[in-house]
Amino acid sequence: MKTLPRDVSRCAARFAFTDEFDEWCPERHTCQRYLAFTKWDKEAGILDYRWIAITMGMRDCKIKIKTIEVVE
Repeated sequence: MKTLPRDVSRCAARFAFTDEFDEWCPERHTCQRYLAFTKWDKEAGILDYRWIAITMGMRDCKIKIKTIEVVE
């Protein structure tokens, strides 16, 4: 299975970790950082994120990945 390289950060797509502010990035389903974090990494056999950075979702995100070369 293909996923992003390990040196490319993933995104959790949440703006906060509290139930009070349970907001999600509206573009998460078209962002490869989020898809790698929620689906592709697991299918590729990546079970922990010890060496992979994970970011929170951001309004007006400037790091969304629409297309990138994925690795096997």
